[in-house]
Amino acid sequence: MDKARILWVDDEVDSLTPHVIYLEGKGFVVHVATNAADALRHMAAHPVDCVLLDEHMPGRSGLDALPDFKALRPTTPVIMVTKSEEEGVMEQAIGEDIADYLLKPVQPRQVLSSLTRVLGARQLIADRNVSKYQAQFRTLTQEISEADSWEAWTAIYRALISFDSGLSGAEAEGMRPMLDHQKEEANRLFTRWWAAVYPEWLFDPEAPCHFSHQMLRKHVAPVVKSGQKSVLLVFDNLRLDQWLELQPFFMAQFRVATDAHYASILPTATQYARNALLAGALPDEIAHRYPKDWVPDTLDAEGKRNGFEAQLLQDWAKREGIASVEYAKLTHLGSEQKWVRHWPQVKNSDLVVVVVNFVDMISHAKTEQSIVRDIASDDRGFRALTHSWWKNSPLRPWVDGLAAEGFDLFVTTDHGTISVKKPIHIKGSRDLTANMRYKVGRGLEYGPKDVALVREPKELGLPSVALGDKMVLAGEAGYFIYPNQYHQFAGRFEGSYQHGGISLEEIIIPFAHLKPRGA
Repeated sequence: MDKARILWVDDEVDSLTPHVIYLEGKGFVVHVATNAADALRHMAAHPVDCVLLDEHMPGRSGLDALPDFKALRPTTPVIMVTKSEEEGVMEQAIGEDIADYLLKPVQPRQVLSSLTRVLGARQLIADRNVSKYQAQFRTLTQEISEADSWEAWTAIYRALISFDSGLSGAEAEGMRPMLDHQKEEANRLFTRWWAAVYPEWLFDPEAPCHFSHQMLRKHVAPVVKSGQKSVLLVFDNLRLDQWLELQPFFMAQFRVATDAHYASILPTATQYARNALLAGALPDEIAHRYPKDWVPDTLDAEGKRNGFEAQLLQDWAKREGIASVEYAKLTHLGSEQKWVRHWPQVKNSDLVVVVVNFVDMISHAKTEQSIVRDIASDDRGFRALTHSWWKNSPLRPWVDGLAAEGFDLFVTTDHGTISVKKPIHIKGSRDLTANMRYKVGRGLEYGPKDVALVREPKELGLPSVALGDKMVLAGEAGYFIYPNQYHQFAGRFEGSYQHGGISLEEIIIPFAHLKPRGA
C-alpha cells in the first residue's frame, strides 16, 4: 500500500516540524503550505489523501477557503484545525462537510488518531470496492459478451459507472486498466448491437425502450394534466454518471418517483435530440412543420440550429392540451441568477421547462482551455467538475425551493458525451457539418469498417439536405478527421468530449421524476 499523502495548511508552518517528523515516522508523506492559495495550487497539481486545514490564518481563513478545497477535490477529506470552540464556526465547518476537527494546541498523537479514523474508513471502503470488482470481473465480462437487450445494456453501463466511481486509492489504480478495457469492449459490442436494432426500434411503438421524441408525452404530460404543477430541468449533455453524481443534492428535498433511462435519438447532437425531446417529434417531422426555422446541417448554413425551441415546446403543449408553459435557456452564471429572480413571474404556469447549458460548455471548454483539460482529464475529473458547479450554482437553492412550493421535478438531458480516442479518416464536400461524431452529405469517402452506421437520413427519421445524402455515424471512441492537417487535428481533439455518435455514454441517458418529500 502506498503511503498516505497529507497536506497541512497553517501559517505557522515552522511550529509543525515536530508533528511532521512524527507523522512521517508513522508512514505518512506530509506536504505543508502557509496559505490557502498555495495549498490549492498544490492540490490541483498533486492530489492528496487528506487536508489538515488551519481555520484561523491571516488573510483568507481556512473556513473561507474550505468551499474551494471541496470544489477542487470533492472526495478529499478535510480535517479542520481551530483555536475556536464557538458553535457557529464549527456548524459552518460541518455544513461544508469536514471529515473531523481538532482544537489547538494539538498533539502529534491527536493528529495521528484523527488521520487514522478518517483515512481508515476511506481505505475500508476502497478495499471493499476493489474486492467487489475483482470478484465480479469475470461475471461482468461474460455479461458484456452476451448482452442482447436494452435492460442488459443499461445494467452493464450502471455497473461500469459504479466501479469507475468506487475504485480509488493506489491499489485500485492497478485495476483501472482492466476496467478501461471492459468499458472499451462494452462500447464496441454495444455500438454493433445498437446499430443493428436502432433503425427498426425507432419506428416500433412496442420497442423495449423510449426515445427522445416520446418522453414528454409518456412521462411529463400525464402528471401536468392531472393538475400537478411541474418543472422539467434539461441539462444539456449530461451523462448518466454525472446525474448519479448530482442526484444526492436533490435527495434532501425530493424523493425519487421514477429513476429511468431512455435512448437519445441519432445523431446524439442537440439539434436533433433536444429538438425532438421538446417537440415530441422526430427531426424529419420537425423540418416539415417548420421549414423556415429548421437550419440545414451544413457548415455554411445560417441561423441557430436550436433557435426555436420555445416554439416547439409551445406547440407540443397545445397539442397535448396543456394550457400554459414557460421556457428558458440558461447559458452562463448571469442567466442562472436572472432566472432565479424571474421565477416568481412564471411559477404559476402548468409546466416550466429550463434548459441548462453548463455541462455542455464544460465539454467544449476541455478542447479549448488547458486548465479544463487538466481538471477534467478523465471521466472522474469530468464528474468532479460537474459536482463542483452544481454545488455552487444559484440554481441549486432554487431547485430546493421547488419542493417547498410543491412542484414535481423532472430531470433529464438530451444526450451524453464520450471522450474520443480513435481518429477516423473521412473525405467529403466543404459544406459538411463540423460535428466529429457524424457526417451527413453526398460522396463521403471512409473506411466501411471504421464507421458504426450508414443510412439514408429518412431511414433514421431525419431530414435530408440534398438528394443522395447519407448519414454516417462514428461508434465507440472514434472521431472523424479530414485528411488535410490530419495529425494536427487528430492530436488536438484526442481525449476531448464529443457527441453525435453511438456509445453507451451518449445513448443511455437519465430521466428522473422527483416528488417533494412529504407529498
